[in-house]
Amino acid sequence: MINDFFLTEWFFYALRWLYSVLGNSYFLTILVLTLVLRLVQLFPDIQSRKTQKKQAEIQPELDKLKEKYANDPQKLNQETNKLMRANGIGCLAGCLPMLLTLPLFFCFLAAFRFWGYEQTVKLTYETIVDQPQAQQTYESFRFAWITNIWQPDSGFAPVVTPANTVATYGNAQGFACSRNAAASTTSKIGNLVILHNGYTDSKGSFVSGEQIWSTFCENGLATGEYGTENMLLLRSDEAKEKYDDLMKVYKKGYNNGWFILPILAAGFQLLLAFIQQRQQKKTNPSAAAQQQSMNFMMYLFPVMSLVFCMTSTSAFALYWVLSSVLQIASSTIIHAVMNKPGKDSAAE
Repeated sequence: MINDFFLTEWFFYALRWLYSVLGNSYFLTILVLTLVLRLVQLFPDIQSRKTQKKQAEIQPELDKLKEKYANDPQKLNQETNKLMRANGIGCLAGCLPMLLTLPLFFCFLAAFRFWGYEQTVKLTYETIVDQPQAQQTYESFRFAWITNIWQPDSGFAPVVTPANTVATYGNAQGFACSRNAAASTTSKIGNLVILHNGYTDSKGSFVSGEQIWSTFCENGLATGEYGTENMLLLRSDEAKEKYDDLMKVYKKGYNNGWFILPILAAGFQLLLAFIQQRQQKKTNPSAAAQQQSMNFMMYLFPVMSLVFCMTSTSAFALYWVLSSVLQIASSTIIHAVMNKPGKDSAAE
């Protein structure tokens, strides 16, 4: 996706590059990228746990300050910050994992959505010009029990992206692939990288973005000159009907999946929250008891995971499940290593 948030673009290009070097395997692409991201997150996670451990060591002093300045919140805040700085504890160090997790969550959500749009454009083009090749592309979208990895793992999701969804994206406002960089209020469909750079099909032939767009226009699926802000996809009801008729060859219907990935994503996030809560109680029982009122935040993420994974692509849901599993494993290992009996905190 061009002209989007830079992290989303980086993740998007990383996904496409890994897919090309890993034998066009969606599962391996998602797994490898998830592993790399988890490794990147290990350092701030370890730093956060060290901060929590240091805070546990000074917790008795913090409790004394709260008792001493119970009627003077401003003074309490000053003395608390002073004590934490004296012991090398950063105010935001404990929040680093969450500060990293949320941006990654939303950037990957967008990156997978854009990748799904591109695959829909590719499948539509090949369905028009080369049905056997299109069928091969469609079969590559299958994953385990999921018919189309670019649709949600849901019993209510159609197995092929419906015309209304394609039209909603194609006619949204944003930056287009206009050769004029000043264009600003235009259709988003032109932002797709596949319409800028084209792609190489399974036969080794290069297909340009202009060739894709002209084919769409010739078959009544799109309007507007390529490379301008007037590019519109499935603009009319007639165009939507043509698209639906075209995609019937894939036995378009519902029940793309069985809600398994969304449920796993929510379940693993809930398990992660439970594990981290228990670890915090062991590390610093006093501070953990004082944060009971904030526990609802730990259970908000599982609900978010369920909702987003039910409405986003199965590819994103798979990434989120793998990421949650790796986070549980790394969290358990780090906690066990850093809290070995007799382990000296200064030696860490």
